[in-house]
This record gives sequence, C-alpha cells and structure tokens, in this order.
Amino acid sequence: MDVARRFRALIDTLCDAVARRGAAGAFGPGSGALTILLWTRLRRYATFLLRLCADDVSAPRPRPSRRRARPPVDRARLALPRRTAWLLAPVPEAIAAAGQLRALLADPELQRRIGEEPRLGRILRPLCRCLGVKLPAPLRLPPRAGSRKRTKPAPASTDEAGAESRPLPRRFRPPAACAPPRRRNRAPPLVRSR
Repeated sequence: MDVARRFRALIDTLCDAVARRGAAGAFGPGSGALTILLWTRLRRYATFLLRLCADDVSAPRPRPSRRRARPPVDRARLALPRRTAWLLAPVPEAIAAAGQLRALLADPELQRRIGEEPRLGRILRPLCRCLGVKLPAPLRLPPRAGSRKRTKPAPASTDEAGAESRPLPRRFRPPAACAPPRRRNRAPPLVRSR
C-alpha cells in the first residue's frame, strides 16, 4: 500500500472516531461546531495530501481573484485547540492513529516526498501536534530570526554582606498577588503611659 492510501486510511479512521465521539459529547456540551470543524479539517488534509502525492504534481493552483461576501465568523469560538496531543483525551482511537502516523513518517517514500514537496508540512505539522507525534527532522521549521529578543542582563548589586546579587528574571518573579504587602507610611503607634 503506498503512502497516500495509508494516509487516507488513517484519516478515514480518525474522522469516523471524531464523528462518533463528538456526537457523544466528548468535546464538551454544545461542541457540535468544533466536531464539524475538526472533521472538515481532517478531510481537507487527506484531499490535499492525495493531490500533492500525485505523480503529476505541478505548481500551486492560482486562486480565483473574485471574493465572495462571507458572513462574519466568530473565529475564537471555532478555533481548534493548539496544545500538543489535545486530541488523545477526547478521542482514545487517536492513540492508534498516532502510532500509524509515526510509522508513516518513518517511511522512506514519505520522507522523500517531503523533501521534494515542502507543502506537505502544512498538513503533517498540525496533525502531528494534535496527535502528540514528535516532528521528524524534515518537517521541523527553522527558528524565526529575531523571535527571541536579547536584552543585556540587569546590573549586579551588592547586599549588606558584600555578595553580588542580580534581580530575578521576570519569568521567575512571583506574581503581585503573592508579593508581600507594601508598607504604607503610617504614624507610629501611640504609647500609653502608666
């Protein structure tokens, strides 16, 4: 069985499980839109991969320039979760699909096709993330230039003992709610005389 058919079988199994578990309420109450969005996205992945794995792959098809008026959509409500392995808890069948995807990514034919067609990463990266599969080297993106700002460290200060200390980085500082209360300028307490 070639890579495209194996991927199609994996997506078919996963779509059936998503539809069954989503109808049973695995994604929470009132999550029909999330189930439909996930099912549709998985079907698009299969269609896109089959088109890219066809032997006569050409340049990307031009998109039509005419835009249709679409009703406004609440994107925050319809977004899929982005954390790693989020699909494994609500859909236990996804654990088997993750194993199949690992085996598929280890296939030399798919690795060769990823090298020839980098657009396959647009399908495989989100699928690997939602199933908790570690990305193979050909699918990893290079780090973005300037994504981490480098700042020079804060100047060191000395305490009473003469030891050098640096302020904690922001990520290690306790939140304001945990910080000790600030002292206010108050009058000294009155001392009663006897």
